[in-house]
Amino acid sequence: MDEDATARLSSFSPIFPVRDLSRALAHYASLGFDVQPYSSGDSYGFADRDGAALHLSAEDHDHDHDHDGEHDHEHVGSAYLYVDDADALYAQWARPGVGGLTRRVSDTPYHLREGSHIDPDGNLIRFGSPMPSQPARRLQAHLEAAYGIRVKNMTELDVGVWQVGRADGADWVARWFAASRPAGAVAGDAEILRYLAEQDYPAERTAAADPVSDLGGRPVLVTQWAPPVPRDQRREAIRAAGGLGRLGALLGRLHTFPADSGALARPGGSWHHLADGLPSAEIAAASRMLAGAASLFCGAELAAFDALRAEVDSLDSAAGLPEAFTHPDFVLANVVATAGGMVLVDWAGAGRGPRAWSLAFLLYAEGAKDLRRVNVVLAGYRRHVTLEPGELDRLAGLVRARPLILTAWAVCTGRVTPSQAMARAAELTTLAGAVAARTREVLAR
Repeated sequence: MDEDATARLSSFSPIFPVRDLSRALAHYASLGFDVQPYSSGDSYGFADRDGAALHLSAEDHDHDHDHDGEHDHEHVGSAYLYVDDADALYAQWARPGVGGLTRRVSDTPYHLREGSHIDPDGNLIRFGSPMPSQPARRLQAHLEAAYGIRVKNMTELDVGVWQVGRADGADWVARWFAASRPAGAVAGDAEILRYLAEQDYPAERTAAADPVSDLGGRPVLVTQWAPPVPRDQRREAIRAAGGLGRLGALLGRLHTFPADSGALARPGGSWHHLADGLPSAEIAAASRMLAGAASLFCGAELAAFDALRAEVDSLDSAAGLPEAFTHPDFVLANVVATAGGMVLVDWAGAGRGPRAWSLAFLLYAEGAKDLRRVNVVLAGYRRHVTLEPGELDRLAGLVRARPLILTAWAVCTGRVTPSQAMARAAELTTLAGAVAARTREVLAR
């Protein structure tokens, strides 16, 4: 008999150490695996999906199938998972309610679209699929079929966002939202963009008469590409368009639009990467995100993590303050500097919400660079809106809210430690107080 044939490998299954088998099996079930324990009351189990097998071993128990302590792990495990579509797997594993940490997919120098997932016991699964991404190819085919256009290239700008290079006209932007975002919400985005166009407001424009479509049960929105000036000309282009004073005035003008009907009246203000709705929904989503990562930390980091959770839970959602139609992320990062002026983009999550929440994030973003920039923003904003005493009284708490949520996001994606996050929280408190004090000073003049 051919010895090479008899020695052929048939499968390979990593063994991940876990602290609690029942919890681990439940977690992998939430990731789409079929799970089962080795036997009733045992501390060893299996997780299988699409022919990929994973074994789970509780660390502090002996098994009758152990051999010389081979299941006693000092360190957490890791494995690489090759998949057909890393973006699709990321969308599944990053959805609300799934614990652990799932990091975004990106292109790598070794020609894979790659993301990663850390389970509640600290085991790492890196997953990758061939480049270019399947989503880009699928989206291109969909756009060509749905709109009769010819696409020459697709350039990914952000997760779920592509510049569509057309061979037969001006470029588009296509946003392919997660399945968790309802088609009705995206139709509302399109309604808002049409309203802004009617007001001659400098926002991105829809790219077709019916700009919302469905691809694989996920909504797609197409808008016109706003050609930016070269990067080295961006600052001067923004300055020529009116700079921060103009940006503050645009936010103030936005807060004067009627928000009593249609999509303009929907609850808005929250960061759509976490939630749709009012700021309270964003805070609640951040709290759930932290809860899902709680088992990853111990010792001093656990104490810092618990302190961070308490900070997030106590954030001011601006409830009860004056509301207006608002953009949830009205900062320079969402401004495209074009030859014709500034264009505001990324209107997902826009709607009726506390106006001070949106203003506070803009004041934070600029005040963190230089407090004098707060003066310039407010000089434009106050041309349209006069803040009420209650808004000024709570401004410091609102200024620190979104950046603290972003810091919590960084902890849950492995970018910073809880201890680093709490150090950042202390800095935010100081900065927020300074921004609020500067705001009072400016508006008292």
